[in-house]
Amino acid sequence: MVKRKKDPMPERIDPMLCTLVKEVPSLPDYLFEVKWDGYRIVSYVKSEKVRMDSRSGLNYTAKYPPVEQALKALKHDVVIDGEVVVFNQEGKPDFDALQKYNGHNTPISYCVFDLLWMDGKSLMDLPLTKRKELLRSVIKDQPVLKFSESFDDGKALYEQILAENLEGIVAKRKDSVYAQGERGNDWLKIPTRKRQEFVIGAWAESTKSRSFKSLLFGAYENGKFIWIGRSGGGYKDKEMPEILKKLKALEIDKSPFANPILDTKGAVMHYVRPELVANFEFATWTKSGRIRKPATFLGFRKDKKAKDVVREVPKETEIIEAEAEETQNRVSTRKQKTASAKKKTYLNEGSNWRRVDESYEGKEVTDFDLEHCRIQLHDIEREIWSGVAKGDLALYYNRVAHYILPHLADRPQSLNLKLTHAGGPTTFIKDMENRQPACADIFTDKRRVAKAGKRNRIDYLVCNNLETLLFMVDCGCVDINTWASRTEAPETPDYIWLDLDPTVSKGDSGSEEAGFKKAVDVALAAKDVLASHKVKSLIKTSGKTGLHIYIPCQGFDFTQSRIIANALADQIHPLVKAISTRSETISLRGDRVYIDANQNDYADTLAAPYCIRPYHQPTVSTPLDWREVTPTLDRYAYNKDTIFKRLEKKGDIFSSVLDAKIAARNAEKLLFFLHR
Repeated sequence: MVKRKKDPMPERIDPMLCTLVKEVPSLPDYLFEVKWDGYRIVSYVKSEKVRMDSRSGLNYTAKYPPVEQALKALKHDVVIDGEVVVFNQEGKPDFDALQKYNGHNTPISYCVFDLLWMDGKSLMDLPLTKRKELLRSVIKDQPVLKFSESFDDGKALYEQILAENLEGIVAKRKDSVYAQGERGNDWLKIPTRKRQEFVIGAWAESTKSRSFKSLLFGAYENGKFIWIGRSGGGYKDKEMPEILKKLKALEIDKSPFANPILDTKGAVMHYVRPELVANFEFATWTKSGRIRKPATFLGFRKDKKAKDVVREVPKETEIIEAEAEETQNRVSTRKQKTASAKKKTYLNEGSNWRRVDESYEGKEVTDFDLEHCRIQLHDIEREIWSGVAKGDLALYYNRVAHYILPHLADRPQSLNLKLTHAGGPTTFIKDMENRQPACADIFTDKRRVAKAGKRNRIDYLVCNNLETLLFMVDCGCVDINTWASRTEAPETPDYIWLDLDPTVSKGDSGSEEAGFKKAVDVALAAKDVLASHKVKSLIKTSGKTGLHIYIPCQGFDFTQSRIIANALADQIHPLVKAISTRSETISLRGDRVYIDANQNDYADTLAAPYCIRPYHQPTVSTPLDWREVTPTLDRYAYNKDTIFKRLEKKGDIFSSVLDAKIAARNAEKLLFFLHR
């Protein structure tokens, strides 16, 4: 008789994992178990010697003496999979108590659900039901070792678990083998609450007395650390200093995330090595796996390796039911090389969208699934300025979105695209031709001047959310140019513009600096004229060499606003006649500042507050307090690197441009120019 060769006890087993699904599936070939809220432990028992390993490979044997003793008492050499759990007085798992477990005082249990090896034989290729049958027989008469019972009615079990406010249930195919480290359709988990482990990669400073404002976290996808969301709640005040100490010990200079963080809320960020794993509870996911709202911190998980933490996006139950025999393809943010641009449809003859498509061809594309829809960014490493990439521009607009979006809301846009670099040629687009993202708004207007080969309508983009703002950056926008009116009343501007535009020699720094100083002098004259009429105005840098004055108003059409603007310009010009001009003809301006009042027309645009301008360097069109408008004003002081410190200190000092009361009072004063 040939004696069967024994299988050696495995030195290390990577636990089989569960796929996250939204709802309890209807799967007759599956059994259902309670999902325990504890630490996953694989135990190795041989000759009364015990080793208990966490998922991260840490030896937890000494942490749980009662479990160790119960395993030593077994009459077999075994490898068992289960979870160490502390139950409270109500008989419910208490994860917080488990974290504080001191080894002796609190009752602890090892809820076991699989038997992987026994007495020289690997059981991992046996059907699950057989493994569980053997497990039950092995652990009997050991009260610390609790057998995880199975049920056939998953929906009834889930309802009971939900009523008792427990973590959730697990569904397992009855004939499944034990696939080490794999996450597929054989084992599924259906939690009652959205909880998951993530890896901390950054923290945001608090402007209050708290140790920090929030933690930013992510998970691994194909070896890359991907940002997923942030958490600002769930921290106990007495524990926050210790958490901050851990974070500071891991601080690094650059972001560890492979993708941009799109949720900074303007806070000062600190980056850390991605080593700390924590459990978070959250409300819901975006379509492909970002957290829609801030999560709640539940505690650190020392039992899991950071590199093993992946994003678990809930799989649709219908898909699970239809593909129960297939391995799940994890949902991820993809980054791929496009071989060539897809064939596009152009709705206008000579469409400039063709140039945009050509600029995308062969470039890397990164998908971002944001709150409202998916946005793609092409070629994020393309330099806009030396050392400033397209990705940096996207990060700027993400961070400044809170301040700029109110000034863009419901206002049609014209796109001024820089498809090479900031100083390169400009490509203009007004008609979206169905290129806008799914969550973008469109203002459809008739084409005022018929053109051969062009549609008789124009679909203008309206930027009402972050997604649209980033889409504009992807198209090639460096700056953002809006109408003075909104879609609800397109013929009625909300303010009158005076554009103080110096005539300079492009690229001549001396000429440009002299032109800006003249613009400041003209602006001060404009301030005096407006004050004499008791009209409130606001001013901002153009982001280049000029200044923009905004006069809130209401009730005027564009013809009337243009009449008023020209009347004001005619009063300003004589006060600074030597350095200003009212001539539209460039050749007649000399080196003087053109007081441009004629941009107050339907569909005309001006650079929005807080946008970066395509200039020698990334300067920002920055709102100013009139007291800052002095001969020593430095236009270069307002740039993408300085604007946020200013915003933290001053906030949006341009917000009153949208104040209806100011607009109404100004309108009363400005009527004078229409009736004189």
